[in-house]
Amino acid sequence: MNTSTPAVDVVPPTRQWGPAAAGVALVTLVVALLLGGGTTPGIPGLGDPGAVTQWGLPVARAVLDGAGAVTVGLLGLAVVLPTRKGQLGSDALHALRAASLSALVLAVAAAVVHLLTLSDLVGRPLPDALAGDSFVSYTSTVEQGRAYAAMVVLALALVPAARLTLGQGGAIALLCLGVAALVPLSLIGHSSSGDYHHSARVSLLVHLIGMAVWVGGLIAVSWYAGRRGRELPRVARAFSAVALGCFVMVAASGVLNAWVRLASLSEVFTSSYGLILLAKVVALVALGWLGWRHRTRTLPQLDAGRPGAFRRLAIGEIVIMAAAIGLAVALSRTEPPGPTIPEVRTVVRELIGFPVPPELSPGRIVTEYYPDAMFALGVLAALLLYLGGVWRLRRRGDSWPVGRTIAWLAGLATVAFVGLSGLQTYGMVMLSVHMVQHMILMMVSPILLVLGGPITLALRALKPARRGQLGPREAITAAVNSPVAQVLTHPLVALALFVSGSFTVYFTGLFESAMRSHTGHMLMSAHFLVVGYLFFEMLIGIDPLPKRPPFPARVVLQLLAMSFHAVFGLALMESSRLIAGDYYREIAVEMPWLPDPLDDQILAGQITWGFGEVPGLLVIGVLFVQWYRSDEREARRFDRREGEDEAEREAYNAYLAELDERSRREKT
Repeated sequence: MNTSTPAVDVVPPTRQWGPAAAGVALVTLVVALLLGGGTTPGIPGLGDPGAVTQWGLPVARAVLDGAGAVTVGLLGLAVVLPTRKGQLGSDALHALRAASLSALVLAVAAAVVHLLTLSDLVGRPLPDALAGDSFVSYTSTVEQGRAYAAMVVLALALVPAARLTLGQGGAIALLCLGVAALVPLSLIGHSSSGDYHHSARVSLLVHLIGMAVWVGGLIAVSWYAGRRGRELPRVARAFSAVALGCFVMVAASGVLNAWVRLASLSEVFTSSYGLILLAKVVALVALGWLGWRHRTRTLPQLDAGRPGAFRRLAIGEIVIMAAAIGLAVALSRTEPPGPTIPEVRTVVRELIGFPVPPELSPGRIVTEYYPDAMFALGVLAALLLYLGGVWRLRRRGDSWPVGRTIAWLAGLATVAFVGLSGLQTYGMVMLSVHMVQHMILMMVSPILLVLGGPITLALRALKPARRGQLGPREAITAAVNSPVAQVLTHPLVALALFVSGSFTVYFTGLFESAMRSHTGHMLMSAHFLVVGYLFFEMLIGIDPLPKRPPFPARVVLQLLAMSFHAVFGLALMESSRLIAGDYYREIAVEMPWLPDPLDDQILAGQITWGFGEVPGLLVIGVLFVQWYRSDEREARRFDRREGEDEAEREAYNAYLAELDERSRREKT
């Protein structure tokens, strides 16, 4: 008889692995700082701020990053745990209380970093740096000072709010506030200067948010496992999908940021900055492997009632994440390798945000690429989400038309071509090239994207949430049927947005303001894409909408849009007023090969007038095909109804005949 007791699933408690992770982060940080020279004074010519600032600043920054991640993770856990009629359960409330404490640590760490950064910038020990009005001036006028002060305010706001929140809606708002507290970090450091610094900021922001959700989410799930939460298997599976997305976000944004910071691949192996970056890559690969182990090994064990296996692997993953945080802080304190020949920062280079391009040629549309993080990461996310949905449908045996997938991929390819090729580079200095971008984003990309049917795919691929819960599928359905969607997809509203945007942007001061600001330029491009998507979704889309007009009305709407579009092109050609004249005259000083701005504007009008006709006629062709297929479907439905009605009539007549025959038999 076997009297041996079953093996106990022993897992180290938090009081053991927590300090171990902090120790690994500290050791990694110190080694990387010594390797990269991150403890030396940052600005040549300034004094020595002292050992307290040199070592205390990176340590405080590591605490800040860790506390920010934990806060976001705990807030996210409170959001996904089950609720009862919108009210949070006990586990979610405990997660909010823990998030309140981590937010307090975040606020203190941000305040310490705020003060030590002042000491580092002025090159004096902290007591001397605080003398006079230095602190007030630094906090109110210097970018780093404003950023860290904003973090302190946002983190302090989370402390009482997390203790007072009782509903899921409030928890969602707190999660948004916690993520917003990380945004100021993307506005400072190496990403705030140099060529393509706007792209570097976007990639750094995505990197920070992805890492915070990933690290903090894993810590929160491990904390929940330590509390033996009943929903652990479901929460762990949900986090596994989120972690995969974060892994892609962190990897892609890190590559883009390194692309901007490093001049060549060889600098990865020949500079201190590159070696620390390489160590981060190794840590990222290790974390990706551990994530794969989670999905294939420990999640099934978790479903079988063995949470210890999950926690043991998660603890190892957290320790590696702690080392990655130490490397990230050291990297932010290490100067990227500079060019061998000092670069000249001209007025035009500062204005456009990248080196002055050479004379335009067809080949340079491809070679003079533009590493724009918003376009690159947005296209990558849309690609992976769509293919993931198709893969999920195929895995469970459902079909998805290949033509829709091809249309979506082609639409994303056009968006990437507009935002990442030489079109983006030369679109910043020539109105005619910019107008090609405009036409593709408004007249080509949306047509292909709406034919991909992304909302229909999402509704088919996503699983319904539990009763009373709000999942992604339910959120999409609510958004599609919302009053806002009803207004935006109304035929007259969609048409007005589609045709008025061009006149409003180009014949007012908005265009020049947008060209002088990278954020404004990106918002302008997003506007063209969104209004085009709304219009063509209303016309030829296959996704569910509150209501679509009949096909004859759609053809009329498209003809009206083409007419207004032609009028806009003629207005550009005939206008005697130079659009964004001051901007283009400033640029022409350093680029004598540019054509006369007025001639280029006439060319832009010709491109506009001629470009929209072909896509417009294709849309009308698609409308007629859809109209024909709709009539065929209606005819088949009518035939089925007629057949069903005929069968019912025959059955009824047979019933009456049977009754009559029975009556005659009874009489006889």
